[in-house]
Amino acid sequence: MKNSNVSIFTIAEKAGISTATVSRVLNHPELVNSKTVELVRSTMKELDYVPRRSSAQKNKSTSKLLLVNVFQISNPFYSEVIRGIEASASNHNYRTLISQETLSTDEEIRSFMSFAKSLHISGVILCSPLSRPEQYHQIGDSIPLVQCCEYLSEDHSYVSINDYKAAFSAMEHIYSQGRRKIAFINGPTTYKYSKERQRGYDSFIHQAGLSAYPGWCVSLAEINYDMAYASACQMLTSGNPPDAIFASSDLIAAAVIKAAQQYRLNVPEDLVVVGFDNIDISTISSPSITTVSQPRFQIGYTAGEILNEHMTSSVAHTQHILHNTELIIRQSSAPQNTAQLGSGAFFSMPLLMETGAKTPL
Repeated sequence: MKNSNVSIFTIAEKAGISTATVSRVLNHPELVNSKTVELVRSTMKELDYVPRRSSAQKNKSTSKLLLVNVFQISNPFYSEVIRGIEASASNHNYRTLISQETLSTDEEIRSFMSFAKSLHISGVILCSPLSRPEQYHQIGDSIPLVQCCEYLSEDHSYVSINDYKAAFSAMEHIYSQGRRKIAFINGPTTYKYSKERQRGYDSFIHQAGLSAYPGWCVSLAEINYDMAYASACQMLTSGNPPDAIFASSDLIAAAVIKAAQQYRLNVPEDLVVVGFDNIDISTISSPSITTVSQPRFQIGYTAGEILNEHMTSSVAHTQHILHNTELIIRQSSAPQNTAQLGSGAFFSMPLLMETGAKTPL
């Protein structure tokens, strides 16, 4: 009879191995070396633990479906990331299923896992953040897992960018334009990217000896055009308006430009605007938006390739990959008739004046 007080955590501790290895022995013993399989099975026998295998678990090894969770699928940033994931999955004859769920509580994660197991999911890519690092084990100890864009657990593989470095470099560019009253409109601080871009902004403000006035740093509840427009209007009509606004997304930057035009401010002469992500709106906006470009397709594709390694190899190593970004300089920060960029003490990268010039970060 199965001992209800014994879990895979108990087995892992007793055998001196990871819970992920125990889970792999239970679900994919063919991928684990025979000595480890024997160790786990002898430990289970010693602890009187008999795993109950359902038909779904028996068929799991033949499953060809990946589950990708995105918190806000309406955010245009994720379109290229998902396309990259799907390209990788197709190369390995997998199909992808996109879900949009909030995974902040243990109960929500349990529900997500129940859903994944009912569909015989082979692997999971999380583009949404969990609340605590240990929550990743609730998923990753049962199903191969890769964190994409957002990451919190060092115990599991992730693919992203260095948001702090990218934000700091964007601030260097704004500073190089002679701007000293720089505001920041950020996304929700529940996301790692938001926290790191905030840290990059704060760090530059401090190092450059600039003032951070009340009301110049706003975190929106979500990446939303109307919210961003309202925040920008409030900033620009205050008694001490900024002369530059750094936005943590291009959607926010586009709303800032619209607000500036509403109050007859010229961009970039009166207000420099810099965004983030290099989504389509950055090129169709008028003026076009200077932005930090992420290799979104490459991020998604890399996450898919790493997940495939975890699904097919028992010796796949945890990988932490941060892709490079580029600062793409367009009309919202660099007037077309300017012959030379202003220099800043904290700006060290060469910049090209032609529209769409790229500077690696």
